[in-house]
Amino acid sequence: METPVPEKKSFISWRFVLLLALSAVVLLLTVYCLQNGIQTIFTHIYYVPIILAAYWYQERGVMYSAVMGIIYLALDILITGFNPQYIVAADTRVVVFIIIAAVVMILSKRVTVQQRAIEQSEKKFHTIWEHIQAGIIVVDAASHEIISVNPEGERLTGYMEKEMIGHTCHQFICPAEKGRCPISDLGMTIDRSERVLLHRDGGSVPVLKTVTATTIDGRNVLIENYVRIPADPTAEKHE
Repeated sequence: METPVPEKKSFISWRFVLLLALSAVVLLLTVYCLQNGIQTIFTHIYYVPIILAAYWYQERGVMYSAVMGIIYLALDILITGFNPQYIVAADTRVVVFIIIAAVVMILSKRVTVQQRAIEQSEKKFHTIWEHIQAGIIVVDAASHEIISVNPEGERLTGYMEKEMIGHTCHQFICPAEKGRCPISDLGMTIDRSERVLLHRDGGSVPVLKTVTATTIDGRNVLIENYVRIPADPTAEKHE
């Protein structure tokens, strides 16, 4: 599995630029509205940069909401004068800004924790998938088309995964005739049964085969597990 090359992050992220632009728009709109005697309505636009900041930057987003609230309060006093009624209303809005930012921050942290758990789970799965010493081939239960193959499966068959995906397993890796699948057609159970796996060079590889029927993303599949049987049955005892 190739290690992806991390992309270089720009010194100033697009999120920061967008937040800066929104902040400028909001503050300019605040000045315009206050100069024209408008005290409400326009303050709702503050929620856009505040929510984005809290979601993207979490604690720093809450601090941003407090700063924006203080700037709004200062502009209100400078432009409209010290009117107690207006000041109380503005103070209330500032508190609401901070509360909303705090709630969004908490939700953002929960999402971050879940995303990290999913990423760690996927990383663990791929590590096992890449290094397990058993060939695993996932096959569509209805069409018998190959969906996925792990590296050991590639080694056992001699084919690359990209060559196998979309092909039916009949006469490709499995000697059973079409319509005579031991699992889906004949209703057999295969659990560590001795079978042969067809190889690219025309030969066959003796294996212990286990097949499990399950559902992945609403799709019925067969997970076929192959373990090579050594040519000399006593080889494993001497290793």
